[in-house]
Formats: sequence, structure tokens, C-alpha cells
Amino acid sequence: MKRRSLANFIKAGSLRAGFYIACCTLLTNAYADQRLRIGADPRLELLTVVQLLSRYPYLTPYRTDYARDAIAHFTNYPPHQAIALFRNFSADGNWSDAYPTAMLYLSDPPALEERETIPTHIYEAFRGPENFARFLQALRDFARRTDFNRFFARQNKLYLQLEYKLREDLAEANSSVEIEDYFGTRQLSYHLVLSPLLHHGGFGPHLGRAGGPFDVYTLLGPTGAERGIPRFGPREQLLQIVWHEFSHAFVNPLSEGYYREIERRSALFDPLAEQMNRLGYTRWLDCANEHIIRAIVARLAHHHLGPEAGNRALREESSRGFRYIHALARRLEEYEARRRDYPTLAAFFPRLLDIFAELQEP
Repeated sequence: MKRRSLANFIKAGSLRAGFYIACCTLLTNAYADQRLRIGADPRLELLTVVQLLSRYPYLTPYRTDYARDAIAHFTNYPPHQAIALFRNFSADGNWSDAYPTAMLYLSDPPALEERETIPTHIYEAFRGPENFARFLQALRDFARRTDFNRFFARQNKLYLQLEYKLREDLAEANSSVEIEDYFGTRQLSYHLVLSPLLHHGGFGPHLGRAGGPFDVYTLLGPTGAERGIPRFGPREQLLQIVWHEFSHAFVNPLSEGYYREIERRSALFDPLAEQMNRLGYTRWLDCANEHIIRAIVARLAHHHLGPEAGNRALREESSRGFRYIHALARRLEEYEARRRDYPTLAAFFPRLLDIFAELQEP
């Protein structure tokens, strides 16, 4: 069966659930990155439903049937403490990746048991461990009282349809291999979590012991919507988002190890501060990380999507305010040409950071 005709059958809803899953499994085996796990996650969907009901502003701007179905289902129940608590936590108007990352440390709803030790920065986003515990208890109660699992099961056909389309868009791509080849190091696992309510783009958390290797995630929000259905493409944009979010697991720990060296160049943040603040990057360390990661993504685009895609990525990122990206990308070309001397980006990282010192020199 041709892939196009299979997609049409799925869209029309004419495949039985078992055959549908079997087809998706065949597509996974035939086309997709074998180490990349793709699908919806009930923990993240529970959180985003609460965020939607609390009118959290940092969700998808696109109108979808999924959001309409969520509102129709959950507004049948009385207002819940979980919604009020989250509205209070997020009242300062800032977005935080700690909210969705927190869910990855828990088991599936409604139990939401802590499977791993919660990091300190998660507690800080919830204003302390006691408040986090209160929210978690309220979230469990919300999931039970509103029959969240029934809502999640009812959306399974949509989740499978979105997963199929993602796998089709990622056909012949091997994101985990491409990332690990570039960095020269490996991680434990890779997860692409599609979330119809999440904001445009996504988050890139990684879980594990300090120093890694990590379980690496891309929490992916829609990049558009068509006839009420979330869309996560086109392919070039999708690949660059995945490369970007996965790269955090490699770059962030390296930057933490060179924290003092990076902070010595914090004056470079001053001319960028206004644009960076609008993007949510209020610290020089975060700004430096984003520069490095976006330069790496541009180089990956150059190699896997073509030189024009790489140049386009550099132009677009520079126009967003990442002024130092061209210099970093040129230094990464040196890394690529000298892999015998620098088998990993970790080995090359001090040389890469020299760019910030050179840019700061009068």
C-alpha cells in the first residue's frame, strides 16, 4: 500500500484501530529513526489542559478542535483548585519550562507518583517544594474528578494521526544519529512528545544524573493548524526544532561546566538584552547557550538540508537578535574540519567559547 493512500484512509477514519496501530508500527520500522520514540504523553496533556483552563497565555495560538473538545469536556465540572493554583503560580506573566519538565518526573495520571528526585529548579518555579506538593495533590484530584483518562483515550485517534504525520515528515531522517555524530557523544534515549496545546516550537528537557547520559526530550507544540487539526511541519522547520531541543542536553551541561568563563563575557548581553528579554532569555548564560545551539542547528541544516538552508537559518536567527551566531558558526566549521583533533564538541568547547572573548575585545 502506498503511503499516500494509507494517509487518506487514516484521515477518513476507515481503518480499524488494530490495523491502524499495525500500520504505524510498520511505518516506524520502515521509515523512522529507530531510537526516536514519538507520541502523545498523558502527563503533559493533563498539565496543558489545566493551563488552558487557567488561561495561561503561553499555549498554542492556533484554533484547534482539540482545544474545543478539551473545553467542552472539562467545563462540565466545577472549577477546581488545580486551576486556581496554577493561575497563582504563573501570575507573574513569565513562561517556564519547569512546568512541563516537572511532569516527566511523574508516573501517568491519575497516580502521578514521583518516579525520580525532583530537581531544585522545578520547586523554584512552583515557589517551593510544599507548593509543588499541593499542586500535585490537586492535579491528582483533578484527573480523577474530571475523568481525564477518558478524555485522553477519546483523543487517541488524533494522537495516532499526528504521530503518523510526524513520522512521515521525518522519513529518512535520523535525528538521534545526526545529533550524536555532531557532538561525538551518546545519550540514553530520545523522545519526541507531540502536544496539541503546547506553544509554537517546544521545550528540550533532559533527565538523568549530572554529567549524563540523559533521557532527552523534545516537547513539541504545533507550528500551525489546518481545518482544526494541529500541524507540526513543514519538514525543514520540524527537523530544526528537533535538533535544537535535543541539543540542549549536550550544550547546557557543557556551559554549566564553563560557567565562570561564560559569565566573564556577560557584557555581550547588554546590546542584546531588549530583544532577548522579549524572547524569554533574561540571563547571559541562557543567551549564550541559545547562540551556540542555534549555530549548531544552522550547521546541521547546512549538512543535512543543504547550504542554502544553513545560510537561511543563520540569517533568520541573526534577525531575531542572535548577533554572534555567524562568528560561532564559522568557528564550528573549524571543529568539523578537525574531528581527529576534536572528536567531541566537549573537547572543542573551550575553543568555541573563545569566540565570546574575541567579540568582547575592543
